[in-house]
Amino acid sequence: MKKIFACALCVVMTVSLCSCAGCRKKEETKAKEKETIELWHYWDIPDNQRHLEELVEQFNKMQEDIKIEVSYIPDEDFKKQLALAMSEEKMPDIAVVDSSDFQFLHHMKAFADLTDAIPELKEYNEKALEPCTIDGRIYGQPFGVNCTGMFYNKKLLEENGCEVPESWEEFQETAAKISNEDVKGFAITALQTEESMYEFLPILWSMGGDVYRIAEENSKKAFLLLDQMEKEGSLSLQSISLTMGDLTNQFLKGKIGIMFNSSMAIDSIREGNPDLEFGVAPIPGGETSVSVAGGEILAVAENEKKEYAIRFLKFLADKDRMKEYIDAFGFLAPRQDIMEQQFAEDPEKRTFIKMYKAAGIREISPEWPRISLTLSDTLRQILVEEEDPQTILNKSAEKIEKIGAEK
Repeated sequence: MKKIFACALCVVMTVSLCSCAGCRKKEETKAKEKETIELWHYWDIPDNQRHLEELVEQFNKMQEDIKIEVSYIPDEDFKKQLALAMSEEKMPDIAVVDSSDFQFLHHMKAFADLTDAIPELKEYNEKALEPCTIDGRIYGQPFGVNCTGMFYNKKLLEENGCEVPESWEEFQETAAKISNEDVKGFAITALQTEESMYEFLPILWSMGGDVYRIAEENSKKAFLLLDQMEKEGSLSLQSISLTMGDLTNQFLKGKIGIMFNSSMAIDSIREGNPDLEFGVAPIPGGETSVSVAGGEILAVAENEKKEYAIRFLKFLADKDRMKEYIDAFGFLAPRQDIMEQQFAEDPEKRTFIKMYKAAGIREISPEWPRISLTLSDTLRQILVEEEDPQTILNKSAEKIEKIGAEK
């Protein structure tokens, strides 16, 4: 009887131990499940998409708590979808936001405050941080910065006896000389997107113009310069439907002699047409030559997952790691100490470092996207001659004045 009881007891204990071990395994499996963090971006350059995936994969493999999942949303839909997601409390945990849109979106629903969470931000360039700083607090982490420069086809200029233009008069003359049946001297994005302002504002600013006074003489000059070039046949009317990516493709195919673009276009040109000889120079304007600063900012949702999202941002903010990845994206680093060391053997890309120092910042306000859309539509109307330029400018100036009054 004792033997039977002892055997039964052993069986019960064995079953219990096995059950407990099974519970522990389930608990361990459950504990090892990674927290999923959703990241949205709008980069349509294949190399940048690949480099981002590589960074995410590296982060996912180096720790066991977090899994970043990347979603690409086309640029033309990105802001609308992100704004909708934010209004429905469904914002992705991390979003790549254009610096010009940051305050507009933050005004809709505040992003997470990163000031104290990411000490490395204190080492970032002041100009890079300005769009995501509100009342002395930092609500975003700049990923990379850029600015606008002038790209020109060396062969076209040489064949037509032209020097690199340094004033708007020289620019207009050069564009006319290099134009023919197959080539337009210049093209500019005139879609209702922020890209058009990235290219147009240097013209406006260098002529002494102001977005709040576009009907006045100095501002009017910028619009009329492009209108006159279109009438002369040196500016492509296709501009009203071209994105910056389209411009790059037209330029590398030799269909456009001059364009305004960022350093991110350089690799696309070299890969698309290795034989094309091109140069990069400051946008014309003489002593008042100016560029527009831009870039992308990582915004974190104010939700229960923000601590996990911040860990990924800290991974990207590491100084040594940034040195490894930033050049591949074609961006300038948001840290000045790293920026100064970039592109040591690439004179075309290095030109942008100097230009960025003198670049102006678009208005930092929640109203800017509406002002920007009005300006880009004004440019489109003038190029297609919907009405006489002064009438168009007067109407647009009234719209912008009303937007400004709503601040």
